[in-house]
Amino acid sequence: MRKFRFGVNLNSATSHQEWTDKCRAAESHGFDVLTVPDHLGVQAPFPALVAAAAVTESVRVSTFVLNSAFWNPVLLTREVMTTDRLTDRRLEVGLGTGYVRSEFDKAGLDWGTAGSRVDGLERTAAELTRLLANPRELGDTQPPSRPPLLIGGNGDRVLGLAARHADIAAFTGAVLKRGATRGTLQLLDADTVAERVAYFEKVAGDRACEIERNILVQAVVVTDRRREAAETLSRRMPHLTADQVTDAPTVLIGTAKEIAEQLLERRERYGFSYVSVHESAMTEFTPVMESLSGQ
Repeated sequence: MRKFRFGVNLNSATSHQEWTDKCRAAESHGFDVLTVPDHLGVQAPFPALVAAAAVTESVRVSTFVLNSAFWNPVLLTREVMTTDRLTDRRLEVGLGTGYVRSEFDKAGLDWGTAGSRVDGLERTAAELTRLLANPRELGDTQPPSRPPLLIGGNGDRVLGLAARHADIAAFTGAVLKRGATRGTLQLLDADTVAERVAYFEKVAGDRACEIERNILVQAVVVTDRRREAAETLSRRMPHLTADQVTDAPTVLIGTAKEIAEQLLERRERYGFSYVSVHESAMTEFTPVMESLSGQ
């Protein structure tokens, strides 16, 4: 069983100093990975990661995750190779299909269908992998170097891509709300996530044990009133009962000790050893990480 790794997904900053402070704070709290999203209206991912690595010591940096529709694979390869070198090989690359329709519209990109978006992700992942192994095709004379590849999603085809190509499979634990144009997600219950994990293990076969598994936790509530907090969250998620909210892999509720126990149980059930949280949970999640150090 893999030891835990913890990542924090950082929001944009209004200045270099603010970004520096955030990155240094995340490293001092003990996070293993600093991640940035790929959305319009926030910082561009690769410059942000280079800046993050420049003001930290050893924490890894990752895109979490790139919208493959935004990127020409050849130009993406150049970004990855440069960023990997400028971060002293601390880079991890996360790829996904993109899920915010309004961003496709603003960028002048065809939203298409779920299938066409996965087609694009597959082409990008395959070409990126091929070019990183053959940098001379781009006129780059440095020895090949391939950062760890994370593929994130939930559907059969994306999990199949992760099973074949990824070093890290990131389970979204959520689906796009029907008709949503701004990326509104609905969290999945524990049994549905378990079915997704079982599917991944089936298609991954012998590779399943080689691939690290990630989950992005959408809500962290540190409290000694666990039931009350679950009921409050369930009112914001009417498709889930309070019990389902409590058990959902994308939600952590309880004291720091209870949350640590939840993570141990979920690693046993789902194999989630790489756990990511949002920046808003950075401070209150720290005692949880400390209690799980080395496990």
